[in-house]
Amino acid sequence: WCMCAAASHPVKAPCGCFIPDKQENRRPLAHECLGEVLRILRQVISMYPLLNTVETLTAAGKLISQVKGFHYEVCNESEKMDFEKAIETIAVAFSSNVSELLMGEVDSSTLLSVLPTEKSRVLMSAEEVDILLQRSEGGVDSALMYAKTISKYMKDLIGYVEKRITLEVEFSKGLQRLYQACKQTITQPHMPFFAIYSLALEQDLEQSAGVHQAANTLHNQTFIQPLMQRKQEHEKKRKEIKELWLKAKRKLMESEANLKRAKQVYVARYEEYEKAKTAASRAEEEGSSSTTKALDKKKRLEEEARNKAEEAEATYRTCIADATTQHQELEHTKVTVLRQIQEVIKQSDQTLRSATISYYQTMHVQTVALPVHYQTLCESSKLYDPGQQYATHVKDLQMSEEPEVHYSFEPYCPISSQWVSQHMSLKTDFAPDDVAGDISKMARTASTGTMSSNEDADEKDGNMSSFETSNINGIEPEIVVPTGPFRNIGLSKAAQTHRLRKLRSPAKCRQCDSYVYFQGAECEECFLACHKRCLETLAIQCGHKKLQGRLQLFGQEFSLVSNNSSDGIPFIVKKCICEIERRALRMKGIYRVNGVKTRVEKLCQAFENGKELVELSQSSPHDISNVLKLYLRQLPEPIMPFRLYNSLMGLAKESLALVGPEGAEAGKGPDLVDLGQKTDPELMVLVHRLKELLADLPKANITTLRYIARHLRRIAELEEDNKMSPSNLGIVFGPSMMRPRPSGATVSLSSLVDYPYQARIVETLIVFYRTIFPSESHHTGSTSAVTSPSLQQVCVCVCVCVCVCVCVCVCVCVCVCVCVCECVCVCVCLGDAQCSDGLMRILLIQFSVCSLPCKGDSERWYSVFLVMHAGYCSEKIQIVMKTGG
Repeated sequence: WCMCAAASHPVKAPCGCFIPDKQENRRPLAHECLGEVLRILRQVISMYPLLNTVETLTAAGKLISQVKGFHYEVCNESEKMDFEKAIETIAVAFSSNVSELLMGEVDSSTLLSVLPTEKSRVLMSAEEVDILLQRSEGGVDSALMYAKTISKYMKDLIGYVEKRITLEVEFSKGLQRLYQACKQTITQPHMPFFAIYSLALEQDLEQSAGVHQAANTLHNQTFIQPLMQRKQEHEKKRKEIKELWLKAKRKLMESEANLKRAKQVYVARYEEYEKAKTAASRAEEEGSSSTTKALDKKKRLEEEARNKAEEAEATYRTCIADATTQHQELEHTKVTVLRQIQEVIKQSDQTLRSATISYYQTMHVQTVALPVHYQTLCESSKLYDPGQQYATHVKDLQMSEEPEVHYSFEPYCPISSQWVSQHMSLKTDFAPDDVAGDISKMARTASTGTMSSNEDADEKDGNMSSFETSNINGIEPEIVVPTGPFRNIGLSKAAQTHRLRKLRSPAKCRQCDSYVYFQGAECEECFLACHKRCLETLAIQCGHKKLQGRLQLFGQEFSLVSNNSSDGIPFIVKKCICEIERRALRMKGIYRVNGVKTRVEKLCQAFENGKELVELSQSSPHDISNVLKLYLRQLPEPIMPFRLYNSLMGLAKESLALVGPEGAEAGKGPDLVDLGQKTDPELMVLVHRLKELLADLPKANITTLRYIARHLRRIAELEEDNKMSPSNLGIVFGPSMMRPRPSGATVSLSSLVDYPYQARIVETLIVFYRTIFPSESHHTGSTSAVTSPSLQQVCVCVCVCVCVCVCVCVCVCVCVCVCVCECVCVCVCLGDAQCSDGLMRILLIQFSVCSLPCKGDSERWYSVFLVMHAGYCSEKIQIVMKTGG
């Protein structure tokens, strides 16, 4: 976009500011575009005030000066470079502010969005506030009233937050009750949006737990308790300050009262003195007629009145001095009181500030993930195709074909010949389809008998083969009667491989990692301990030897795990990839859609407890893919080491800098397509440089990287079904397979910028897999392969049949291999003996070895099948078996 991009001028159709044909219109167009940019910038800042920073406004000012001072009539390269630099500066400043806003790293010191009223309030210092109150009448009383109002305000805030926390806790309890009520009904397998609503329920449970934890934190640590304590201290200090002020005021009032009384006495005494003085003067004037005795009395009264007046004057002057002193002390007390009030208010404000920040930070943490969760659920729901789960349900039923029914007339036979008719009926009606059945279910039925009954088996599997549920011409097959204390529990496939008994001593459950004291189960062979309730979801199979202790797998050094494998590939990588290739190569959104967090954590725990014995057939492919990504992401050093990171990023940048076809977006580089010899030579040079760079990797790293790249290529080849192109897979696996050496910050902005380059490297590994990894003669493939009709090879399978009755069967099978062996075995019994009950059993063990190149990979197939069948020794048995890894 050009400077006036917001006005809808794309790069391919610029506004014409720099086109020579429009020289006369350059200046008006430039000013018009500048006005449009500033208008949109003003709207954005008004909507998001945190973007109103010094950097943004400074860059905008430089752009304005460049636009106004540019000489449009003369094409000056230096001015043009300055103009472009100004545009780039404002773009970088704005994008940096947006990134900091989204990551919560906005520096409050650069904010300009302070309200005018707030600015005016912070202009006065603490000393100026105290001086203003000292000079004001009733200043101390106003300060004390404000302090009292703050105390009441804190009480009201505590009440508000406490009631709101109570509502949040009630809501979380309701969510927990809803989760418990709906987890069994809503989360039924093979129902539409099963994974979506399972994840939603798990998120509700996590939200409920988070609300409980946040409520406890706010109540006991960050808000209510600190604020209540601060309120009590504030109120105590306020009362002490008020008492000090009132005491000083009382002393002044007493002094003023004394002064008033002394003044009254002083005035009265002087009035009496004047009267006595007047009386004495009149008596002297009338002395000729008055007696000497009366005159002396008058003079004595005058003297006494004068003494009293002088005493009253002295007392009056003393009261004036005392009142002056008390007033000065009151002024000193006023200064002290105002300073103490301000300190108390500041302390309360600081506590309120910390509590408010903690409160809203806690609420933000609780709610910030919700929009992302809901957006993820929305995007995942868009990937669902109507009828998808129904098709999966029908596919997982694994029903055998319905046998053809033939009705024939059977003539009446006497009782003596009934056994012969049954014998002939058995020989004529016996068909190969009755033998095949479901091999996995036969093996489970003939196991240690941990299944409860035939009805339980029907409920668990949904359907059984005709060999297990029906009879052959009225003859019931022998089925092991389940026994043991856990016969009435629905067991997982992994749990059915164990010989279970009651737990004899307390131990740690290998499924939930908590201790088992009562109602526990223990395997007689591997000594695995498990809760009774955990048997339904147990994912660790029996290894028929003592199970080792827990392995620290996630977050462990790659070399420590790879050294335990013969080919250098960690067992968890092979396990997860094999299961995904077996079941989920065509699943839409594989590796893009997240699994359920709680189930992923249980799978990770199962891998650490059971290692290679983890059973994944009952786990969701999305959970398995999450485990694989989590393992790669938590490696202390990724598969592509830190020392190669800068070189890899350089190659990716060069690849994206290559000139693409006409019409391609600038900076995106050409599309990565392996066209053989027609591939762009410049692109092939970069591919070979990448190959040389990866050649320096340790053997285990390059082997694992080849294994993962080949798996991702197989997924990309089915892009039409799973919607996962090489570029999408690169976006998913790029940050997991390479990253820069960690710095102080957990996720730096530079690492976020490198995401497209990381994705480009992984996309190159997928697209040019054959070029980067040409030789794999000694590499062991996964247990599934993509069928290639053009690659066929004949292999020989040797089958040995041993009959319980005295006979020996030798069978030679010829297999035609198209990446999957199809073997036809014909077993002929050489003996003619007959069991006492007319029934014999054949134990057929087939060993099949097939080695062939399949789409450039060397695959080896080993299969062992155990089949039980009923028939006569003299009967020719034809068994058609299909094996596949």
